[in-house]
Amino acid sequence: MLKNVIRNAGFAVLGLLAGTGLLSPEHSHATDYATIEASPALWTIEADGATVHLLGTFHLLPDALNWRSDAVNAAFDEADTLWLEADVLSAEAQAQMQALIPQLGLNPQGVTLSSLLGPDTYAAFEAQTAELGVPAGNFEPVQPWLAGITLGAMQLQSFGFNPAMGVEAVLSAQANAQGKSIGYLETAEGQLRILADLPMDIQIEWLRVSLDEMGDLRGELDRMVTAWATGDMDMLDSQVNGSIRDASPELYEALMVNRNHDWVPHIEAMLAAGGTHFVAVGAGHMPGDDGVVALLQAQGHTVTRR
Repeated sequence: MLKNVIRNAGFAVLGLLAGTGLLSPEHSHATDYATIEASPALWTIEADGATVHLLGTFHLLPDALNWRSDAVNAAFDEADTLWLEADVLSAEAQAQMQALIPQLGLNPQGVTLSSLLGPDTYAAFEAQTAELGVPAGNFEPVQPWLAGITLGAMQLQSFGFNPAMGVEAVLSAQANAQGKSIGYLETAEGQLRILADLPMDIQIEWLRVSLDEMGDLRGELDRMVTAWATGDMDMLDSQVNGSIRDASPELYEALMVNRNHDWVPHIEAMLAAGGTHFVAVGAGHMPGDDGVVALLQAQGHTVTRR
């Protein structure tokens, strides 16, 4: 189960890494995403002349997937403001992230990744980096959490998943072109610290199990993206959140539940302010009893699926 905790936690910050220049897209599609008739789940709250639309997102997507349904397009077009998790796409944010990731992700002087992992796990790490065409030695100064996420992101891009086609990148470009305001629910630093603050033994086990199970990543990712694109929220909740809930309640609280609770007052403030808002956050934050939709409903809001 830990492999899914690690993998799904990594998906939560892949968008951040995509904004730092650490990653470069490649093109190798395993699934014919062009055949998917996408209709991602979209919810709407209306109150006292204000409207908030809610869409779950994936930070990296294949070029061939057309996820823009008529409902999503209509909701976005009528919005005055786009709200995202954090600013990771602007030039200023990318410069900040270039400095922040090394600050949070480097080992103390004299400590190397290979010394932390031990010979067996580091040998597996070397094999995986060789497959991706990256020298393992480049990662020696890096803490296990950052090494694992970077490696996973590179693997995703080797499957043809492109940060430039991620929902946030696409919507941000359109919002700028249409003169919409863009707001953020949290900071990139706060997102990264969730993983950077993990105890070292958890980081090492995270990377070890990820390496053992890297071969299953493509099929698992296909299932997740298909569930999201077709609006299958039960499957999405099971794939993205279920394993985290079962295997590491503490990480689930930190990565998902606490942030969901933090975002509810922001969304209520949008309703109080008036106007039309489009909120686009990671797909795993929407479904389930701890998801944003359920939390808003618990506060008495009528949340309608479009």
